[in-house]
Amino acid sequence: MPGFLLRTCLLLAVEAGAALLLSEVGAPWIPVLLAVFVIGSAVPHGTRAEFTARFLVALIAVGAARLGATVRDQYGPPAEPLAAGVALVALLLLQTVILLRLSRGAPRR
Repeated sequence: MPGFLLRTCLLLAVEAGAALLLSEVGAPWIPVLLAVFVIGSAVPHGTRAEFTARFLVALIAVGAARLGATVRDQYGPPAEPLAAGVALVALLLLQTVILLRLSRGAPRR
């Protein structure tokens, strides 16, 4: 479980970094989002998650990075550190639940 949580935190850090690159630096969006997609699809590595599940995780990671960049562009850096922290914890919990569910696969009958 600690390794799994570490992989989930790595994905969250990649998403946050991509959001910053896309909003502040103005990095080219295709390579940044492609890198997020590749890392997102590799996060369930070592589990029973199949291609469809890996693709779903990667799409969610790209969506989170893109949404973060859009929000940062429209509203600027978070003025409320507490609200930003709560949002970060919520995203971490959501990703952990999704990745745990996908990595365990469908229940065997």
